[in-house]
Amino acid sequence: MTKGLISLFALAFVAVSCSHGVSRIRTRSLTSPNPTSYLFPLPLEEVHTNAWRAFSIEQQHAQPIFGDSRGVEYFFGGSGVGVYLEPTFSAECASNAVFGEAVFRDPANAQDIYLHTFHAPFVISSVYSGRFGGLPFIATFHLHLTGSSSNTTVTVTASDTQVINGTRFGFGPCGAGQGYNYHRVRPTTVEEYFVLRYLGSYLGVTSMPEVILPRP
Repeated sequence: MTKGLISLFALAFVAVSCSHGVSRIRTRSLTSPNPTSYLFPLPLEEVHTNAWRAFSIEQQHAQPIFGDSRGVEYFFGGSGVGVYLEPTFSAECASNAVFGEAVFRDPANAQDIYLHTFHAPFVISSVYSGRFGGLPFIATFHLHLTGSSSNTTVTVTASDTQVINGTRFGFGPCGAGQGYNYHRVRPTTVEEYFVLRYLGSYLGVTSMPEVILPRP
């Protein structure tokens, strides 16, 4: 029993001593939520076709959704531990879905688009921060399209929302080692509206309000 307790304490000590950049997560509030749906004055088929073009790899390379973060590495304070941001999303539809396959089981989602980054962070959160500033943010986005021959409503739902809060020692499929410390958080509406405005810009809609961010 004594040896077992010593071993447990030793493991706990290793886990704590091998954590880097982990801090208490602070949540900054918005004055009001951002819209997560928008009515575009365009036919459903036109919106779907152009949305697929807007979220193509070529278009995202030319104009990334969350700004150009190619080669940008986020460091957790002075720990020397960092993570690269992924500026490009992979887009899936009903005919090529892999990660978003469950979304397209519903026939009502046949015209939809699913965006993901293979679980890589793509932006520094303006809402969630640690002691070194905003934290790398991860999410997937489901764009649901409903409409008619004259108008189309696009609703963006964020799922699997997480931030990376430093690194911790742990055990994974390859054994013991240092890995990112993922922390589940609630969707903020900020990232959803960034996606909506990106689509609106591609569609030529110039009247969409600015993104609401937390006050400095």
